[in-house]
Amino acid sequence: MLIIGIVGAVLFFISLTIILSAILYAIKGRSSIKKFVISLIFFLITLAFGTSFIYLSLLLQTFSRYTYEEKIGWVYAEKAKKKMSVTFLHEKNNRLHWCNLEGDQWMIEGHILRWSQFFRWLGVGSYYEVTRFSGRWEKPNDKKTTIHEIHPEGRLWKLFLKYGEKIPFVDAAYGIGAFQYPRQDTFYVYINDTGFILRTR
Repeated sequence: MLIIGIVGAVLFFISLTIILSAILYAIKGRSSIKKFVISLIFFLITLAFGTSFIYLSLLLQTFSRYTYEEKIGWVYAEKAKKKMSVTFLHEKNNRLHWCNLEGDQWMIEGHILRWSQFFRWLGVGSYYEVTRFSGRWEKPNDKKTTIHEIHPEGRLWKLFLKYGEKIPFVDAAYGIGAFQYPRQDTFYVYINDTGFILRTR
């Protein structure tokens, strides 16, 4: 993307140089109409290519940010009688977490702060934090739920959640979560600009 953008910018600069030189020579009377027309044609061709390369670079950058995902770690959960045994490897700090949860499903929770659209387009990733795992029942009916805290909610995140949209360059700040059934699969945890993604591959 960067190379395409640079090529486009160079071609755009060359096109401006061609047309400015042609105009200066025409003003000084050193250029015939034929040479001026040829210079004008070269200007239009290089301008078209330069503009096309720049737009292609912008399109690829937008597509890259739209499809960007960051791998956080993996989760393995299995059912053990009335409880679930959950193992989570947090690759960001290379820490292994293990807990027992009550419920039919396990749920990973956290916080995410989305920067403004311009910052995201420039490539600034969302600021996130995995906070805890919890059990989840298909039909709650006053059943007991369990929580395993990984990272307590500090003052900074409380500030983001309460006043995030009022902070310059911040689009939104909110809690995120994703849940699944315990089964004989390892779930890989990813995050994008909106929240968690769980995949078995």
